[in-house]
Amino acid sequence: METIERLAIEADCTRLMNEFSWCTDTFEYDKALSLFVPDCTLQRADEVFEGIDGLRSIMERRAPDRRTCHVVSGIVIDIIDDNHARGKANALVFGYRGAKPGEEVPLDTADSIVRFEGEFRRTDDGWKIAKWTIGMNFRKAAP
Repeated sequence: METIERLAIEADCTRLMNEFSWCTDTFEYDKALSLFVPDCTLQRADEVFEGIDGLRSIMERRAPDRRTCHVVSGIVIDIIDDNHARGKANALVFGYRGAKPGEEVPLDTADSIVRFEGEFRRTDDGWKIAKWTIGMNFRKAAP
């Protein structure tokens, strides 16, 4: 595989990782779901969600007054072959409960640092997320 193709795959997969966070933070759930293959899985803690309907269920459970900002960094993409890749990143997560849509919220320290691990697959529509795992690295101590 040529360098330009490797860089293109890395860029596409990096964008998926960032785009998922943006969509989550802005409640753009249909757009978030479009980033995944139909037979995808998402794991968070001990919960596993399968397929687009499973992902939709976790997104619809999210409180509408929950505001978040995921600051994603340290993205590393490993290309497996022409059609498969893996990626990992850390995300610093700021959160606030009680926000009205469009309302500015007070800034506090981050709630957590989570680890994203993804598996990506090339499709006819470009690269998509096949598997997404969210693990907890650090969590803010209770007051």
